[in-house]
Amino acid sequence: MKILLVDDDPLILELVPLMAAKLGYDNITAVSSAEQAWHLLNNGNVIYDCLLFDIVMPGMDGVELCGLTRTIASYRKTPIIMLTLMAGQDYIDRAFKAGATDYVTKPIGVVELGARLRMATEVVTARQNVSAENIAPSKPPLKATYAHPFNFTSEIEITGFKKLVSYEALGNYLAQLSRAGLRGSQVIAVTMDQGEGVYTRGSPDEFDYAVYETADAICEALETSDFLASYTGSGIFVVVVAQGSSPPLRDIEREIQYLLDEKDLEYDDGSPLDITVSVGSPVIPSLNNAQSAIRTCDRAIARAQHRRERKNEVSRPVNIRIVGR
Repeated sequence: MKILLVDDDPLILELVPLMAAKLGYDNITAVSSAEQAWHLLNNGNVIYDCLLFDIVMPGMDGVELCGLTRTIASYRKTPIIMLTLMAGQDYIDRAFKAGATDYVTKPIGVVELGARLRMATEVVTARQNVSAENIAPSKPPLKATYAHPFNFTSEIEITGFKKLVSYEALGNYLAQLSRAGLRGSQVIAVTMDQGEGVYTRGSPDEFDYAVYETADAICEALETSDFLASYTGSGIFVVVVAQGSSPPLRDIEREIQYLLDEKDLEYDDGSPLDITVSVGSPVIPSLNNAQSAIRTCDRAIARAQHRRERKNEVSRPVNIRIVGR
């Protein structure tokens, strides 16, 4: 795995490659400024598999470098690990919104560095061998009218939203908030109630369009809130939002629904593409690692699915039988 390390501290530039070599990662390029790193990344002579960025550096900082790196097609999904002294929530939020995959505060030991690099290796290996669109679903989806290049359960890439990140990054973000002792966030999930029906009936482009427009409605409904969100697949979004910065739960659901209804979405043949959403009750995270973060997200998803089921029960017609005397 080819690694690019960027840090203005000579000790880090010496120490991290030594620790990584002991772990079996000896193909590391180390540079002392974001400008040097940007030159290496932008000229494309070498494609790196994992990037380690410090944040506070003279000139361009690591967050800006992270954002610029994500504009390069070959680095849109590359693991970017922020390696920094900065433990404040503002830095954490800025880094993940710029496209960071993970966040580690200094000082870092061999064990923790190894854990982060192994996670990055797993991501790189998975993306080399199996595209995200071909991951087998947990249960067979309904037979689709179109031959989709991805499954309904697949996490598809959605671009154009600064506060929308990968599901892996969202889990790492939650875990880092906990490790830094930063509380006050809550997790909610939003389901596209007709998601599988749209996937079954529509073309791949029509399903992407429905997911994109739902993401747009979520981001607009929460635009005054401090949040970070991810599309997890299966027509489900997970949102981490700062407590006290978001509207009441039912107001969020109504606003997302209103924005979607205003769009008058249509299939390519002009027929209505109707989407309703369900927002589950919030889950307060209690975690200290990425696996615990994913379990928190799973609880939020289960609550949104329960909300959808309850709405379906209420709207289901009731057959009344009148028995004569």
